[in-house]
Amino acid sequence: MTYNGWPNYETWNVMLWLDNDESAYRYYTDRLRRRKARGFKDLSAGMAHTIAEAAMGPETGDGVHLSNSRIRWGRIAEAMRESV
Repeated sequence: MTYNGWPNYETWNVMLWLDNDESAYRYYTDRLRRRKARGFKDLSAGMAHTIAEAAMGPETGDGVHLSNSRIRWGRIAEAMRESV
């Protein structure tokens, strides 16, 4: 079962907050552009989590904690890569 095209609600909610909060969006796109400039082609799930936590803190505005095991960080990393 999916949630708005995402693996589950938690994954969708994290990406929703990253994409819809201008400062978070600018933060993660800037980090990805810097990584690309240095030759990094991959964005690992761990890096996606680090970017999300730095951009918005330990949880989303809806209370989804970034340590939630249901969040599919690999899918978020893929979406982040596609956006820059």
